[in-house]
Amino acid sequence: MLAPLPLDVATTWVLVGLIHLGLAAAVWTVLTGRHDRRSTLLWCAGSAMAGVMMLVYAARGALPHLPAIVAANIFGYAGFALRWAALHRERERPLPWGTLAALVTLACTAVPLLDAVDPRWRVLGNLAFNTLASLALWHEARALSRARASRSAAMVGWAYGVVALLLLARLAAVFSGLGASPSQLATAFDTELLLLAWMLTALWANLGYVGFAIEMAERRARLRGAQLAEVTEQRELAEQQAQALRALSDERQELLRVISHEVRQPLHNAQAVLQGVADAMHGAVPAVPGLDRARRVLREITRSLDNTLAVSTRMIEDRAPPLRDTDLDMLVGLVLGDLPEEERPRVRLQRDSAVRTAAMDVGLMRLALRNVLANALAYATPGTPVTLRIVDSEEPLAVVFEVADEGPGIAPALLPRVFERGVRGRHDVHGQGLGLFIVRRALQLQGGTAEVRSDAGGSVFTLTVPQGQEDGG
Repeated sequence: MLAPLPLDVATTWVLVGLIHLGLAAAVWTVLTGRHDRRSTLLWCAGSAMAGVMMLVYAARGALPHLPAIVAANIFGYAGFALRWAALHRERERPLPWGTLAALVTLACTAVPLLDAVDPRWRVLGNLAFNTLASLALWHEARALSRARASRSAAMVGWAYGVVALLLLARLAAVFSGLGASPSQLATAFDTELLLLAWMLTALWANLGYVGFAIEMAERRARLRGAQLAEVTEQRELAEQQAQALRALSDERQELLRVISHEVRQPLHNAQAVLQGVADAMHGAVPAVPGLDRARRVLREITRSLDNTLAVSTRMIEDRAPPLRDTDLDMLVGLVLGDLPEEERPRVRLQRDSAVRTAAMDVGLMRLALRNVLANALAYATPGTPVTLRIVDSEEPLAVVFEVADEGPGIAPALLPRVFERGVRGRHDVHGQGLGLFIVRRALQLQGGTAEVRSDAGGSVFTLTVPQGQEDGG
C-alpha cells in the first residue's frame, strides 16, 4: 500500500496559488455577460493577483530575496485592494482609487524596510497588513450583505473573517516568539493551518461572489417581470380608457350633430322667413326697426353657434385635413355671403395674384376668413373700409390673405395674446373670444400661420397657407 506523499510548505503555497488562479478564471467565465463587467473584472483580477503572490512566495528560495519580497507584496496587497473595490462597487459607491493606491504603496514599502531592520519584524508587519486587509474585505462584504440583503455576500464576509481570525492568532504567536530565529518563525505550528484557511477562503469567497451575482441576476429578472406586468397592466388600462374616450367622443359627435340639425336649421329657416318678409315689405311700408334687429340677432346667434361647434369638432383634431384645390373667387364669394348684408359694401377685395386655385381646406378657410373679416368690421372705425388682399409668396411657396382695417389698433398689452382662446378686445362687442382662436387653429391644421401687426392707424391680419404640399387625403 502506497503511503501518501507529504506536501511541504512551498508545494502547498503553489497549490493554493493555482487554486486562486483557476477560480478567478472560472468566475470570469461564468459571470461574463451575466453580471456587471467591471465589478467582475475587479474581483477576478484581485483573486488572480492573490494566486500570483502565492506562487512568487513559494519560489522565494530560488529568487533574489528582496525582489521576491517586493513582488509578492505588490501582487498580494493589490489583490486585496481590487477585491475590496469590486465589493465596494457592488454597493454603487464611488471607488477611492487614490486612497487604495496610497495604502498598497505604504504596505509594499513598509515590509522591505522592516525586513532590512530584522526579518522577524518583516514577518510581523506582513501578518499585520494581511490581517487588516482581510478585516477590510470582511467589513465591506458585510456592508454589501446588508445593503443588498444577500446571504451570498455574507458568505464572502465570513470567509475573510475566518482568515482574519487565523492571521490574528498567527500574529500573536509570532509576536510572542520574537526571540526565535526567522526559520523557526516560518515553521511555526499554524503555517499549515493558515495555508488551508487561504485555500478554503479562495473556494468559499469565490463561490459566495458567484452566488451574489446570481442573486442580483434573479432580482433583476423579477424586477423586469414586475415592470413588464405593470407596463402590460397600464397598456390594458390605457386601452380601456381609450375605448371609453372613443365612446364619449362618439356620443359627443352625435350630440353635436343633433344640435347642428335641431338648432341651426330652425335658425336658418327663421332667417329666411325674415329675409322674405323684408323683401316683401321693401318699399311698401316704412322700415320696421324691430325686423332688422331680429335679423341681426339671429345672425349673431348663428355665427356664435358655428364658432362653438367648430371649436368642439374640427379645432380639437390633431390630424391634418385633406387639402384640395379650391377656387379662390368661389371662396371669397362664400365668405362675403356669410357677412351681414349691410356690412358687405365695406369689404374691398384686392387681387395681387394671378392664381385662380390653391390647395386648402375650403371649410376651414371659409371659417377663418369669415371670423377675421367679422372681427375687422366690428373693431374698425364704423363706416371705414376693410381690405381683403390676396397675394402670392415665393419663399415659402404660399398663398397669403391679408385683412387690413382702419381703426384704433390693438392695445400693446393685448397684442401677444390676441389669438388665445377667450381673449376679447372690447366687452361691448358681441362674442365669446373664439373668433381669432379659430383663425389661428384653422391655419395651423393646414400647416399655415396666422399673424397680426397693429398700430394706431389700424391692424393687418396675415393668413399664410403653404402650397406645394402633398394632398392630405
